[in-house]
Amino acid sequence: MIQIGKTLISAIVGTTAMTLFSYLVSESKNKNFREPQIMGQLVERLPTSDSKESAHMAGWGMHYATGILFMLIYIKLLEKTGAKPTLTSGALLGVTSGLAGILGWKGMFEGHPNPPAKNLKAFFGHLMLAHVVFGVFSVLTHKSIDGNKNS
Repeated sequence: MIQIGKTLISAIVGTTAMTLFSYLVSESKNKNFREPQIMGQLVERLPTSDSKESAHMAGWGMHYATGILFMLIYIKLLEKTGAKPTLTSGALLGVTSGLAGILGWKGMFEGHPNPPAKNLKAFFGHLMLAHVVFGVFSVLTHKSIDGNKNS
């Protein structure tokens, strides 16, 4: 059974860890791998976009909403397979969601009427690592809440 509070906390921790990782790598590589910012740019560049501020907020909202969706999927996969929430299972789930994330981003860039210029190969490589960070932090947080009684 999915516990909403536990799921939300795990998703928020995982998404925040992923975001911090992306911001740190962006700074060190002098590239923009900041997922919420790029999502905001995609929204801002739509013909129907209201303002830069609302696009920025939409980017952050979509980023965290996606983290919650991935966490819900992780929980169902762990339950269905009987796998334990561990560093290894978190990394494997991160790779899986990384592949899904890359496909989603690829679709967004290809389907967008005016996407921002981006080296997608470098971005997708980073995205895979960022999702592993998400997977590990979200699964280990899920495990640690209430001593893993209901995982």
